[in-house]
Amino acid sequence: MTTKGQAVPEDAAPTTKPSLSAAAFVVHSRIRVLQEGALANRGAQVAGLARLRRAAGKRPGEITDIFEHTTAAEFTPRSEDRASDEPTAQETAAHIALTLYATHQQSQSERMHQLGPGMGKALRQLLPDGLPEEKIHPVQRRFQALGGVDDVHALAVQLRGLVQLLRAQHICLDYAQLTDELIRWQSDPLGPSKVRLRWGRDFYRATPKKAPTASAQA
Repeated sequence: MTTKGQAVPEDAAPTTKPSLSAAAFVVHSRIRVLQEGALANRGAQVAGLARLRRAAGKRPGEITDIFEHTTAAEFTPRSEDRASDEPTAQETAAHIALTLYATHQQSQSERMHQLGPGMGKALRQLLPDGLPEEKIHPVQRRFQALGGVDDVHALAVQLRGLVQLLRAQHICLDYAQLTDELIRWQSDPLGPSKVRLRWGRDFYRATPKKAPTASAQA
């Protein structure tokens, strides 16, 4: 079976590190293990995804039985002031990405994490063929609502609803890329604006699906 928006076959995983931060690469590697295990119905990975799903919407540190997936040396850069017990940007991003992925993969027989398709491109695939330009689709409204969100935890709530829409249509997403975007969202004073701009470019610059012609309908 093929997956909508598929960019890189998962069984052809990169042998060299892709252009990702160290934290995002760890998230990618851990999701691959969970994903392949879940598709093979291995108990440890199925249970791990179930725990991660239960943590979706929770803040880092609230659910302790997922720490094996959501903590790593790469998530706590040495430059961080460890006098603080606040989660780092990397820990928060990894927590959100992994719990969203677990939500996305639930009851799926296809790989919902694939390197390549970002949030904007993935969401664009939810728009139906031949949508009139003057008509605003509900997905567009939900996408536009991201413009009113700056807090990363509020963003995670919004993204959870969008990921559930992607799951319903079997559309995959690059969770490693999302991890880096969530890190940037928190670490750069202009991060939210930059990430939203990237998603907006992908969403609105994608080639529109053409409505069938009269001859094609006949």
